[in-house]
Amino acid sequence: MKKIISLLFLLSTLFSFAQSYTVLNETAGEIMAFSPIYEDANLYGYVEVRKMNVDEKANVTFKYIVLDKNFNKICTGDMLEKQSPVRAKRNLYDITFSNGYLKFDFSERIWALGEYVPSRGWGAMDSFFETYQVLDIKNNKIIANGIYNSKIEVFDKKHFSKDDFFYTNYPLEGTGFLVKVDGYHGGNSGNERNTFYATNFKNEKIWEYKSNEILKKNVSLIINVLDYDNQNILLEEFNGYGDKKDIRNFVLLDTKTGKELFKLPIKGTYLLERENVYLKDGKIYEWGRFFEEEKKLLYHQKYLYATYEEYEKKSLGVFQRIIDIKSAQLTKDKYVKYSEFPTLEINENGKVKNDGFLSFQKCTSNPDGTFMILAESYWQKHQYRAYNKLFTFLLDKDFNPIKTTEYEVKRTKGYKYDFSQRLPNKTGRAYFFFDKTDDKDLELNILNYYYKSQKETVQKMPLTNDESSIAIFPAKEGYIGIAEYFKNPEKKGKYMEIRLEKLNYERE
Repeated sequence: MKKIISLLFLLSTLFSFAQSYTVLNETAGEIMAFSPIYEDANLYGYVEVRKMNVDEKANVTFKYIVLDKNFNKICTGDMLEKQSPVRAKRNLYDITFSNGYLKFDFSERIWALGEYVPSRGWGAMDSFFETYQVLDIKNNKIIANGIYNSKIEVFDKKHFSKDDFFYTNYPLEGTGFLVKVDGYHGGNSGNERNTFYATNFKNEKIWEYKSNEILKKNVSLIINVLDYDNQNILLEEFNGYGDKKDIRNFVLLDTKTGKELFKLPIKGTYLLERENVYLKDGKIYEWGRFFEEEKKLLYHQKYLYATYEEYEKKSLGVFQRIIDIKSAQLTKDKYVKYSEFPTLEINENGKVKNDGFLSFQKCTSNPDGTFMILAESYWQKHQYRAYNKLFTFLLDKDFNPIKTTEYEVKRTKGYKYDFSQRLPNKTGRAYFFFDKTDDKDLELNILNYYYKSQKETVQKMPLTNDESSIAIFPAKEGYIGIAEYFKNPEKKGKYMEIRLEKLNYERE
């Protein structure tokens, strides 16, 4: 009891009284998901899904609860799914939110090696008989449901052998959903692999896109979704030839029609390791680290190096590339060497004196055109990695370094950065660094960056509790979400408690 009182006291020193939501214990079904949902990068609310029961005819009931961003209940209801007889369990594997509609994706988990194997990652046996249901939140009505693979008529052993595809959904603002169709390596997916199609909210197909890339024998094509908005969808085509070469193209589609606007070969001065790529204001932004050039390779492949040290010692700095969408031209190809970072003792390969190498976590563009990069320093010995300090790098609109700031944080086994979100009234941005590897002495670091003054402040919040595990998640502007998972739910009468805690921030 003393530990709980200490936790509440520590919370009250930084935050005001919280709004909360309680997830009941597992006797009320098995929790499948509790997830924040977003509308145009703003928090819309949360959705909880629980698996309630399976009847004698293999009908599975899932219960959904949709909450607004203040944890007020918007709607709740049941979804009925059919479970196959192939010694499997039907579970929820994904939720996609788009314009007031939720798309729930379900698949099977098969019995193997003495347990039900989770979906994804076990080849052709892990994700099969995939289905969907679409919820209209406003009217609390399921408006579409069905089986993704048109070759599957019923869930039986005969059709199991035909099911060698899996499906990934992305929200398309004002349109519906983008569906990527992929196939397992070695399966019979043929030309249908790497197909993309858009649907409206009733799952009626609007358009379909397939690459027109002509492949040589024994060469595979991989297409990934990099980013999307209400105007464009950015894809990357990748032809891999092992460690000999890689051929890549940026492909831009029109969100409304699926028309290919351009296919732009990716070329570079250095070997690159992409940290992020995104669409903004009619441009494609790409950033990450750059390395010593290697023959014919465009992007870094870590497996080529025998040791971790050998890999890191080829790193030279960070880069930014910008492509103008209208002209389909590369307009910036900027490289910043580590030696250019001010007030930081760092060698040419990114090793900070007494603190180890830098792991870059986030790069955010600010309203005034400047950029904020966050990194953590770490040491690695064999498989063990210890993260030591937090660093911020402010760069001007031309990606030239302005200042470097160093923060003391607790040393942890895993990296701390979790997510970022805007401060109220667009005054700045909060970055959250959380110790995800130590239940006993958790520490939350909240870095606030203020746009007008370019000021940075850090709050430290210890979270220690022997009776539960703590996690954090995005909340509405000015708040953070804290989830407390109870280690003894039968004793507490609840499985998880979620709180919205108000942040301390300055008004500029």
